[in-house]
Amino acid sequence: MTYLHTHEGAAKPHTHEGSAIPHTHDQIPQPSMDEAGHEHPSQLHRTRHASDAHPLMSFRDFCFAYDEEATLRHIDLDVYAGDSVVLMGCNGSGKSTLLKAMSGLVFAQRGEYLFDGERVEERSMKDPTFAKRLHARVGFIFQDSDSQLFCSNVEEEIAFGPRQMGLPEAEVARRVDDVCALLDIEKLRARAPYRLSGGEKKRVAIACILSMNPDVYCFDEPLNGLDIKTRDWLYGFLQKLRASGKTLIIATHDQSLADALADYFVYMGEHHQYSDLPHVHINR
Repeated sequence: MTYLHTHEGAAKPHTHEGSAIPHTHDQIPQPSMDEAGHEHPSQLHRTRHASDAHPLMSFRDFCFAYDEEATLRHIDLDVYAGDSVVLMGCNGSGKSTLLKAMSGLVFAQRGEYLFDGERVEERSMKDPTFAKRLHARVGFIFQDSDSQLFCSNVEEEIAFGPRQMGLPEAEVARRVDDVCALLDIEKLRARAPYRLSGGEKKRVAIACILSMNPDVYCFDEPLNGLDIKTRDWLYGFLQKLRASGKTLIIATHDQSLADALADYFVYMGEHHQYSDLPHVHINR
């Protein structure tokens, strides 16, 4: 069986001899085991970065458990600046927890996570300077916007992050103005977040992260619970973020969104492990 792939210099992914593009796991060629017994066949990776580049985010044998219930097991993964990565897998496979780890919200109980060469752990996150720098560079948009919004009005929500970064009030005001105009939420500035619709809350949650202009955007099921109009808007917004060179990490069950945005997929298996299957969809 052949699968969708890209040759060096090719304009876009393609298949040969009219072969069907696989869409389900049982159609995808299974990876071989490496010497350590892990499913990490590096020959399947199609990298977009320079050969001498260093990963922006690097997980090495990363393990994490909630109340002794394994959630992430032996994760080995590199993400480079500008990558657009889609996390796939069934509910409970660890996708959301991996996003939290990237954002410095949970920490390795074995192994390590490095961001831009610096180890992210409970000790380092207790350093206000380090924590502030990480949260300024990695933005996390929760699946449930209510979990992210807590200020009395939308304007205060958007200004909160830049103020935490210690920016001057004039710069905070400029960023709030710019983000409100960009996301077309000017009319919401004085509104309380709990009075907003689901789509409005999602825009405000994104605005809160956008106002800090991070390098990395982590989205957990971004289309969940949204109406068609808001889904279409968010679909286009994510494509613009990708085109601007931002690093995207997106956990989603929406195949059309995944196909449109993924440089490569990371499959989370039912045993909470990273399973490096062939990249059946690669956007160049």
